Amino acid sequence: TTAAERMAFLATNSTLWMWSWITWMFCALGLLVFCVILSDELQPDFRKTIGIFLVALGVAPDLTAEVIYAFVLPKVVSLQMGESTFLLFEHIASHLTGYLGNGLYNLGGLLLTYLAIRQGMFKTWVAAWGVTAWTLGLLLSVSIAAGELKAAELFTASSMVLSTLWMVVFAHQVLKPQMSETRQHN
Repeated sequence: TTAAERMAFLATNSTLWMWSWITWMFCALGLLVFCVILSDELQPDFRKTIGIFLVALGVAPDLTAEVIYAFVLPKVVSLQMGESTFLLFEHIASHLTGYLGNGLYNLGGLLLTYLAIRQGMFKTWVAAWGVTAWTLGLLLSVSIAAGELKAAELFTASSMVLSTLWMVVFAHQVLKPQMSETRQHN
């Protein structure tokens, strides 16, 4: 859509817009929680700390961008600050979330997944799925940096679907057997 169309949508749907971005904020925090759970399953290794640090570091620019999307852009529209101001904030936010935050998340997640693979935590197909999801996420960051928004849409959709399903598979393949084992001992 054009900036004018996005601004018109925002003007008439600001509450829906705001709550949609607040949902994304919880998703960012949920990704961090997932990566902490994943790292808890890993043997001690300094690279595990680096992986979690990268994911946690990605939260800051991601949440900053989502605050811009949720609260600043609606204010730009309601105060009629103009299309150029809207586009500037939108551009900053897309690079904070799509390039910087997402890039850090995916580098950290890829490192944690690599460690899990080295430690034999996953079956081959689960490992390949995880590596593919994180790699698609990195390609999203590259697309944003290059200004290739159509590619970014493709990589957003594919990486989000694959990574979300991979997290469910991780829970089923790794966490569920451990929970069953814990119940049997109690």
